[in-house]
Amino acid sequence: MENRRPRLLLALLVVPFALLVAAPALAVSFTVHGYELGERITLTSGRQVYTAQLDVTLESTASHVASYCVDLDTHIGVGTYDARAVLDAFSDASPVGEAPRNLAWAGHVMSQYGHDIDALVGTGLTRQQAITGVQAAIWEGIYGGGVVNASSLSTGARALYRQILASTFDPTGEALVVDLVRAQDQVIDRITPAVPEPSAALVFAVGLGVSGAVLRPRRKHDKASVRI
Repeated sequence: MENRRPRLLLALLVVPFALLVAAPALAVSFTVHGYELGERITLTSGRQVYTAQLDVTLESTASHVASYCVDLDTHIGVGTYDARAVLDAFSDASPVGEAPRNLAWAGHVMSQYGHDIDALVGTGLTRQQAITGVQAAIWEGIYGGGVVNASSLSTGARALYRQILASTFDPTGEALVVDLVRAQDQVIDRITPAVPEPSAALVFAVGLGVSGAVLRPRRKHDKASVRI
């Protein structure tokens, strides 16, 4: 019994250490599986950029959902990225250190239009036109206007773009803005129920396992080493 207190103290020290070592594994990952290009459009600055709808997964939150770019000045491609923050589009401010943007507008467009391109195609647009109209409207509204040269859009894409800009803002959607490290921030919708992080469950199990091994009374003939 005299050794039980030192073992308890050791357990309390070991568990935080295990959590600290495993902390990087708890970072939220954002994966771009692929993308579908819209039209190449021209900004009022004269720069030409491609519009696109991405197929993405946000770890433990949404799997294979559509996303659109929030930024204009960075790039993104197929791959996995670290999320610096996951923001509620309708209530959170722009990420610290970045240009102020109307994230709520991006959430509105995503919730009302961008989440279902097939429905827009059903109104007579091509998929390319629908993607273009949605992405152009996000960029135009999120930066406060005067960003997109509307004449560079095809007739169908321009009609959708103008329709979205004239729409009544609806803050009732469930949209998130994913603030990515060294990549274009993204807006997503159609959030699925979150599930426990495998990495977090693993850390918890390791902590319990270590605690149990340290606290287990040593039998008279036990060896000095402990296997976990």
